[in-house]
Amino acid sequence: MQTRTYASLFNVVKSLAGVNDFTSEEDGYILTFTNRRFKQAYDAYPYWERYLVAGESREVGANNIIPFTETGKDNIGEFLRVHRNQPFSRNSTIEYDFYVTGGGASLLNIQSGSSDSVYVTYKKEVPFITFADSIPLEFYYFIAHGVYADFLRMDGQNEKAIIEEQLALQYLDDELGKASIIANTNIVGKKISTYVNRQSR
Repeated sequence: MQTRTYASLFNVVKSLAGVNDFTSEEDGYILTFTNRRFKQAYDAYPYWERYLVAGESREVGANNIIPFTETGKDNIGEFLRVHRNQPFSRNSTIEYDFYVTGGGASLLNIQSGSSDSVYVTYKKEVPFITFADSIPLEFYYFIAHGVYADFLRMDGQNEKAIIEEQLALQYLDDELGKASIIANTNIVGKKISTYVNRQSR
C-alpha cells in the first residue's frame, strides 16, 4: 500500500501556508496536529484495509477476556468480530458477542475455560506519527489540509480555516467512498445469519 513521507506532508503544509520554514515551536505544532488528524481519519471507518486483520487466532485469558496485546502479534486497537473457528472460509462458524473493557474483549455466552483461543477480526492499534514516519496515501491529503486548517485557526484566521477544513473533509469523504465500495463486496464486515450462528453458544 502506498505511503508518503512525513517530510513530504510537512512540505505540503509549508506550501499551503506560503512559508519557506516554520519555527521549531511551529514544527512541534504541525506534528501534534498531524497525529490528531491521523487519529480522526483512522476512527472514521472500521475497515481501513491497511489496519484490518481478519480472523487471527488469539488466546482467551482468565474470565474469557481476549487481551489487547499478545506477544508476536499486532496490538488490537478496536475489536470488530470474534469467531469460534477460522471465519470467512467455506464453513459457517459461531460468532461470539462481546463487550470491551480496559482489559480487552469479554466474551459473552461462552462457558468459562471452554476455549483456549478464538479468531478475532480487529483494527490494528493506531500508530503515533514521528518525523521519520510515513503517512498512508489514503489519509495524506486529508491530513495535509486538516493540519493547515488547524494552523490557520491557531493563527486566528478562522474564515480561511473553515474553507481548508471543508476541503480536508472532502478528501476524507472521497477515501471513505472508495473504502465503502470495496466493503460492499467484502464479507469481513457483514454479519450473515445462518443456522450455525443461531445455535446455542
